[in-house]
Amino acid sequence: MAKSIQSDFSMEEMWQDVTVRFNERTGININVKPPKTLDDCIKELEATRVPVKSDGKKDSEKMENYGLNILRCLKLLGGVAAQGAEMVFGAPSTMCFNALYILLDIPEQLKSFREAIDGLFETLAPSLSVFRIYEKIDQFNDIEPELKQAIHQVMITFVDICALSIQLRDSGKWRKFKSRMKFLVIHDDSGIKAEIEKLERLTNAHHSIQSTQTLKVVLDTRSDLTEYLNKESERSQQIASDVASLKASDDKRNVEDSRRKYVENIKKKLGIEDPALKTFNDMCDKPRRDCVPNTALWLVNRPEFQQWAERDSKEAKNLFILTGAPNTGKSVMISSALHHLRSIYESSIRYATRTLISAHFFSNTTAKDDQDKTPIATALKCIAIQLAEQDGAYAKTLSQACDTKSGNAAFFRDASCQELWDFLRIGLPKGNATHYLILDGIGGLPDESLDIRSQKEQLLKIIRKSVQPSVRVLLSVRQDTLPPNDLPPHFNFDIEQHSEEDIRRYIEHYLGNNDLLQDDEDKTLRTKVVDTLATQVGGKFNKVKAALENIREVIASDGLESELYRVLDESNMNEKQISQTIINQLEERLTGEEIDELNELLIWVICGRIYFDIDTLNAALIVRSKRRGTLRLRKKLEGKYSGILKIRKDGTVMVTEDMEEALTKRREKPRSVDDAPTFTATISVSKGDVRSVQSFLWSLSQKVDSLAHDTFGFQNITEQKGIKNNIQLNQVDAHLSLIRRTFSLLANEPTKESRVLGGYLFNFLPQHLQQLWEKSTGYDELTLSQKQEIGEGLFSLFVSGEAVERHWDSFQSNTWTRLPEEVGFFRLWLNEPDVTSRLGRMDRDWLKKVRESSNPNQALLENIARTVAWHWLCDREWAAVDAFLWVNNIRIVPPKPFREMQNENDLVYTDISVKIRETVEWCKSVHFVTTDDEQALMYERLGETYVAVYQFKEAIESWNRSIELKSPTWQCLAALAEALSMVQKYEEACEKMERALDMLHGEDIPKKDTITSEYYRCLAKWQVKLKQPKRAIEYAKRAIDLLPDEHGPRLELLNIYFDNNFINDAIDFLGDFVKAGHPKNGISLFGRAMLSAPNIKRMLAQWFNSLSGHADIFAGVLEQIDLVIERKRKEKDIAEIALLLLCKGIAIYRYNLEEPTRVQRALSCWEQCVGLGPYSGIEAQALATSWLCGYYFDQINILRKSDSLGVETYLEKMHDLTRQTPPSSNVAARAYLASYYARFAKDIETARGILRARIDTAFEILSDGVDENDGDGYYFLAEVFLCCGDETKALSAFCLPLPLLFHKDLLSWILESDSDLKQSLGNELIAAVEKFSPTASHNEQLRFLFSHIKGILGAMNNDEGPVTRDTATHDQPTDTDGNIGSVPNTDNADAANTTQNRTSDDDSRSKKKTAYEEVLSNLKKWAHVRDCGAGRQCDICSTEWDFDNGLNHCKYCYQMDLCDGCLDKLKADTLKMTSLDFQCNKDHEWLRLPKWDKETYLRAFRGVVLVGEKEVPVAEWLDELRKE
Repeated sequence: MAKSIQSDFSMEEMWQDVTVRFNERTGININVKPPKTLDDCIKELEATRVPVKSDGKKDSEKMENYGLNILRCLKLLGGVAAQGAEMVFGAPSTMCFNALYILLDIPEQLKSFREAIDGLFETLAPSLSVFRIYEKIDQFNDIEPELKQAIHQVMITFVDICALSIQLRDSGKWRKFKSRMKFLVIHDDSGIKAEIEKLERLTNAHHSIQSTQTLKVVLDTRSDLTEYLNKESERSQQIASDVASLKASDDKRNVEDSRRKYVENIKKKLGIEDPALKTFNDMCDKPRRDCVPNTALWLVNRPEFQQWAERDSKEAKNLFILTGAPNTGKSVMISSALHHLRSIYESSIRYATRTLISAHFFSNTTAKDDQDKTPIATALKCIAIQLAEQDGAYAKTLSQACDTKSGNAAFFRDASCQELWDFLRIGLPKGNATHYLILDGIGGLPDESLDIRSQKEQLLKIIRKSVQPSVRVLLSVRQDTLPPNDLPPHFNFDIEQHSEEDIRRYIEHYLGNNDLLQDDEDKTLRTKVVDTLATQVGGKFNKVKAALENIREVIASDGLESELYRVLDESNMNEKQISQTIINQLEERLTGEEIDELNELLIWVICGRIYFDIDTLNAALIVRSKRRGTLRLRKKLEGKYSGILKIRKDGTVMVTEDMEEALTKRREKPRSVDDAPTFTATISVSKGDVRSVQSFLWSLSQKVDSLAHDTFGFQNITEQKGIKNNIQLNQVDAHLSLIRRTFSLLANEPTKESRVLGGYLFNFLPQHLQQLWEKSTGYDELTLSQKQEIGEGLFSLFVSGEAVERHWDSFQSNTWTRLPEEVGFFRLWLNEPDVTSRLGRMDRDWLKKVRESSNPNQALLENIARTVAWHWLCDREWAAVDAFLWVNNIRIVPPKPFREMQNENDLVYTDISVKIRETVEWCKSVHFVTTDDEQALMYERLGETYVAVYQFKEAIESWNRSIELKSPTWQCLAALAEALSMVQKYEEACEKMERALDMLHGEDIPKKDTITSEYYRCLAKWQVKLKQPKRAIEYAKRAIDLLPDEHGPRLELLNIYFDNNFINDAIDFLGDFVKAGHPKNGISLFGRAMLSAPNIKRMLAQWFNSLSGHADIFAGVLEQIDLVIERKRKEKDIAEIALLLLCKGIAIYRYNLEEPTRVQRALSCWEQCVGLGPYSGIEAQALATSWLCGYYFDQINILRKSDSLGVETYLEKMHDLTRQTPPSSNVAARAYLASYYARFAKDIETARGILRARIDTAFEILSDGVDENDGDGYYFLAEVFLCCGDETKALSAFCLPLPLLFHKDLLSWILESDSDLKQSLGNELIAAVEKFSPTASHNEQLRFLFSHIKGILGAMNNDEGPVTRDTATHDQPTDTDGNIGSVPNTDNADAANTTQNRTSDDDSRSKKKTAYEEVLSNLKKWAHVRDCGAGRQCDICSTEWDFDNGLNHCKYCYQMDLCDGCLDKLKADTLKMTSLDFQCNKDHEWLRLPKWDKETYLRAFRGVVLVGEKEVPVAEWLDELRKE
């Protein structure tokens, strides 16, 4: 009974899991109300029957019978499964009926999918029909739990099949295969086929359990069924062979180490980080995920789109444009199209093509978005990364191209769109590849930014030129984005003309989700709402949303029906009318003070050049009102101000859509300057001394100041009279207000609020001055006093450096000091007479000198530079490098804008060291540094500056000069020591650091222990470099003593012990480490050390290698791993959990050999790792799968040798594991499964099927037209051949990539020839190389020979005689591929004279010239083949496979090579694993990869394969392999 209860509980969990899976896959809750019955499904089956012609009626009836038989079987199984069990979720048969009913409930536009369902019924019917036996059994009161569990599993699998079929149906992917619709489901790679195979296996497994139980029941009830059951029993013995391979998806390239390496390199070089890339990718998928179900489908059903999407279509136009105004759903439609396109080309039947799909959705930004000033360039980089992730050939080519730009890091930052497009080869697919580019949101990029507008125009021009059959572009833009008369042939759809049906669904979905107008009596009103809004909004989803929200508010407030009609009428208004209505309503509701506060917020939100967060805006309100409100600003923004302002997802604030235009007003009449009231007061002083006058004026100023705080109550009077301003913004007044705020902050001491606002106000002061200059025209022209106010503020900023000095924390990140355009805005204002009219004569004279200077920009900033220069070299308060950059920027700022200098020689790059020296000389000219103390400080500050810019030698020189002038500080000595270590002068570094520590011990400073510990860690690291591990250990221990609760010093000491072979000390310390310290953030000291390790697998392998015989420490380490895992579970860090479970399992399995349950514990860890969730590319999960399959394979090998039972159990587990990952991934696990079939079961075809994805990948690589990745393709083939048991072909494939090896005779091998003439020339060339450099590398030899031979050929083309220095140098230098201009020139005169003499015999001369050209061609071929080569090495000690060493390749483990020495150690159980990645064991078999020799090398060079005794060209060999 206990067993039965436990079984029922397990079944409950299984059904709960399938319920969750069903919802995740379909988005539908399987527990529909009311539950569906057998009759419901039969009715739906009949209702969805596809009409057929008379000749197809028989087949239609056959398919319907299949469906009816399946339904009856499900009912029978449900009755058996429900016996004796009460399930919370309901009857199992009900769940199956619900799933099937949802599958049959086909939307009208998907009716043709019914044919695919018929194919599914035809496939399932034979498997399920065997359960009809239960129709004839009368009693199941004592059914065995095993039988019941088998039945449950069959029914659960049926529900999974339905879910996957629904997912396929709704994806639209099936539309592509109209001619084979019937068999789409069972041949698709969506996972349905795997589930069908699982159902067949469960059915077969069920029979072995059923036979005994059913026989007992039958014998007790009806003997006439005995014959039938015998027949069923015989059937159960026929176990079909598993077909373990699913068709590989070619368009979704496998995630392999080599390609991942290329992609990572590309990301690094392009400057695109993973979080940013993920954000961009999410932006592409999010619109579709968030849209209302069954919307955004009309585009993919259009014939025009289907033509464009069909890569082989001859009628397709290569450019597809979707136009529409903002908020019309373009992004949703494009996202849906992208999903549809991916679903087509991820299909398994497309494996023969390379269709790469990339997309980029631009965020809806304005010029104030400072996140990316080059969005087009970023888009091109992201597109290139997406292409590389899908195609290994493209990835390798681009990665290598990126490496060529390593010396020009600015290229990827500064390249134009055209340069990037060309470099990334987005518009030039290689071989048979097709690139689909999908771009959305180009129209949303800010036109107010000149740079971005220029980039956008460049991109559109590139697209117009680049579209072709192999480069297809889908573009969503606003109507006015593209020039109508300058486009290639294209499809063009206006979304607003096709979106009414989607808007109807959106409205119905909104009303339903919010339970609005859902009662029967509301039907008429609901229909009116849907019809009115759908026809009136003109395709604008934002207008629909606004109207629906107003309707919801009316209903929530129990408003009248007339109010709802008013909302419908208002929905017909344009955006401007709607916005003005919202503004008018707010003006009625808000108080005068609230309106003033809202207007202040509008100044910052609309006229600010960036988006501000709530804290910044709150600081702005405090600066304005001098007080802090009681109601939090966030609540106001979410409440009373929400009609105008909204909080963005990143926490910043922006104006709601379409509101800015309505809020922004220009003056319609002149400023009321003459009508303004004037007050005049005269103060006379008689008989007053200075003190009394000062006292009076001070008192008066306090009274005046009180007016600003409204002590007279004017504000209250205003409020009482109901005087309120309008909610509006005048841009001239707004920019003037921000400028006034800047000058006010500069004139006062820093406050909390000024620190929040200062950075922005100081950085963007030039832009606000520019806007004010451009916009203050007409009625908005500034008054004289306003201009004078600006002049005084600017003068006070530049006349001295006091303001910068006072607010340095806000100023230090300033950028306008180096931008002549922005400094020019300051001078533009100060050159205006009205602006400076209130300044004194001396002040105007100073400005005149600035204007007349040869570089007025520098002259304007000079006083600020003087102040900052003093803080750079004569004071320690500011960071030295920040101050230097300020002074340097001012010193080099040019006199005119950069755009006027692009064609001149004014832009000169100067080395940073030179810049520092030149800047120092200028500083010394304005600040006299004379005393030794002053000079010592100056050199100390210079040392800090040099280190910050990585000029360590100069830093060392500066600190040494400082020390010579004055007794050094401990900071100076420590900094000098670190600089010395950076140039590998470790002894000197240690000596200086020891002195620094001696001085530091006598100091009383904050964080002294932390600083001292860090210095001891430096000493320990440097002593290791000096091969003094004992001294290093001493220093590391001192560092630990100072910071006993920090993990870093302990981990470093442990590494010192292990790396220097102090094994016993390492073990003792490791034992203490495991127990040390207190948890921090829930993780122990030891746990934090593990997580901080750069390579945890290597580190753990090093530890566990040494812990044999130390079970207590071993257990302690595992316990710590468990604690970290639990912590990571709370954080839901799946990747980290997977890695730790993997490592724990390997540790137990590999190193805990004496523990009796080690295997079970290790398997449990790996199973937990795999079970963390569906495979999503987490490497640790794939590795855990490989370890499990490796173990099961080894067990099969053992059982096979002893003829024991149990092989099928392990085999089934391997099949289940490999099905959990895509066919093209986790090849290591599949290699074990394929090896079983090929080597033990002798089933080569099944083995090949398991590795079909890898075979397809290999052939694709070898046929993609890119030679550089052929080495990968050959190695892939070699692995497949070996797993399939063909060792001869495997060895041939391994030997095809030319190794990058050095051998003294290689050049002579390559130059060998049957022709006496070419052999003679080859000998002469070898002699020339020996003379050039006997020890030259092959690359150097090739460079010399290319230049040398070209010089000879140039001389032979010259009729004047023998080669001379002049004739030999006509050719430019070449690289290893013979390309001109890549390397320095080589003097060819002597060599040419020794190998070539002019002759009168023209025939002989022609032959020699031809021979040289053939030799040159052969050398170029060698250079190219070498560049496209590959290599292998021992996975333990990195010994190369070369002319001196062979390797041993495991016949079972994927990509596992060992040298002879490591293999001997493995067989003797003495091999120390250098990483936990090593999976092989001594019982495996090995393929010998012999040393390279001349014959093998030349065969690879010539591109031939030895087949028997005959050499066959590689191309022919590959063709034969394809036919197999």
